[in-house]
Amino acid sequence: MSDHVESPSLTSEQRAHQAEAQREVLLEALEIFTHDLSNPLQSLIVLTELALDDALPDSEEHERCRQSLEAAERMRTLVQGLAGLTRSIDGPRNTGAVVDRFISVLSRRWERHSVRLSIDLGPIERAPTPPNLETVLLNLGLAAVVAAADRSHPRYDLSVRGIAHDPESGRPYALELTLAGHNAGGSGVPIGLSPTHLHRAARLLDGNPAMSLREDAEAVLLEFAPEPRRQ
Repeated sequence: MSDHVESPSLTSEQRAHQAEAQREVLLEALEIFTHDLSNPLQSLIVLTELALDDALPDSEEHERCRQSLEAAERMRTLVQGLAGLTRSIDGPRNTGAVVDRFISVLSRRWERHSVRLSIDLGPIERAPTPPNLETVLLNLGLAAVVAAADRSHPRYDLSVRGIAHDPESGRPYALELTLAGHNAGGSGVPIGLSPTHLHRAARLLDGNPAMSLREDAEAVLLEFAPEPRRQ
C-alpha cells in the first residue's frame, strides 16, 4: 500500500495569492541586495578615482584604473536601476520614470548587443501608469534583447515612442516599440520581438482592464489607461 498522498489541487485564487506572496519576497530580497551592494560599490568607485588621480597619465596603471572605474560605474547604473524598480512598486509612477528604469536596468544588455535606444515620450511623459506596466515593459525590453541576440546585424535601433490616443478609447495612451537591425552602410530592417516574450506579456496582461498589447505592422504597442491620481 502506497503512503503517497496527492496534494489537493489549488484554486485559481490560491495560486494568485501564492504568486503575489512570492513576488513580495523577491522584491524585498532585491531591495536588501541593492541596498547592501550600494555602499561597498560607492567605496570602490571613490578608491578607484583616487588611484586614477595618483597614476601617471598614459601609464598601464592609469589605463587599468580607468577601465576599473568604468566597470564600477556601469555596475552602479545597474544597481540604481534595480533599486528604482523596488521603490516604484508602491510609490508614484509615471511613464518617464518607468522608461528611465527600463533603460538603466537593461543598460548592459543594450551595450552588449549593440542596441541603440531612441526615446520620445512626447505628451505622455508625465502620465501616471498602472502598477504592472513596468513589468510588462521590462519584459518587452528582454524580448528586444533576445531578438537582437538571435540575429547577426552589427547594430540595432530600438525606438520607444509615446502616443496619446483619443481619450474615448478607454486606453488613451500607448508605448510603441520598434526594433530594426542595421548592416554596414545599409538601411534598417524591421525585426520582430521574441515570440516567447510576447506570449509572456500576454499572460502578464491577462484579465487586466487597464492595459493591452497589440502588434501593429512592424511595431508592438503597449496601450494603457492612466492610473487615477491618489488622494
